Amino acid sequence: MRRLAVLALAGLAVPLLACPAKARAPSPAATVGADIEALQRLYNERFVPTAFPGLYQIDRPIPYSPRETAPILVTRGGEYSFNNGKLGAQRGDTGAPLSASEWGALILQWRSQIRYGDLIQQGGTGPLRMLLLSAYDCPYSKRLEAALAAAGTRYAIVPSTIGTANKPFLPDIWCSPDRSMAWRRAISTGVRPARAAAGCRYDRRYFETLSGMLGGSKPTALFADGTVVRSPDPAFVQRKLAELARSGASF
Repeated sequence: MRRLAVLALAGLAVPLLACPAKARAPSPAATVGADIEALQRLYNERFVPTAFPGLYQIDRPIPYSPRETAPILVTRGGEYSFNNGKLGAQRGDTGAPLSASEWGALILQWRSQIRYGDLIQQGGTGPLRMLLLSAYDCPYSKRLEAALAAAGTRYAIVPSTIGTANKPFLPDIWCSPDRSMAWRRAISTGVRPARAAAGCRYDRRYFETLSGMLGGSKPTALFADGTVVRSPDPAFVQRKLAELARSGASF
């Protein structure tokens, strides 16, 4: 148990043989079921699928914690895991952390499954070149986003909190008529909007999964070229975005 690691025809005289029936590809549901069975044998844990194909979540509650805000995620076959914000991305067999470039490349395997329109947009329009895991109750996130706003930076927020206590208030921000404004107000003043209506379609599991892919606990930037930086410096962000603009890279 792992820890959290042709026959060519020569002429017309050759008799024709019946071709074997082509094997039918397994259905997506069968593939998911086989993946989960394999992971459960490896880890002796219950797994459930996520919105990202080939990525599975350990099916246990996230503990009430000042640090752990995301589920433990494991790729098909157990090759890699995102371990609840403690180590970022790591190898499934040894637990060794991935480099920042390896981590970013792993996330970008699912770039087409990221629902960019559901993220909290900041900085107006234009090409999107940076995603930012940010927490409205995190002092570093407050300073970082203030600097980004002052520079007119375009980016999209994966909303999170620094602990589980304030997680129930994320739907209130996301379901506000202007979620971008509601986020800016919450992170700059601490004032949250009114509680979300019962019909709010905030997808808690989706955002928890995406948060876990980005580390779960610290402000983390993912750039369009796969660069991942934890607790990024605002000056670095501006230099990196200028570099991406010159190359034309965007999400």
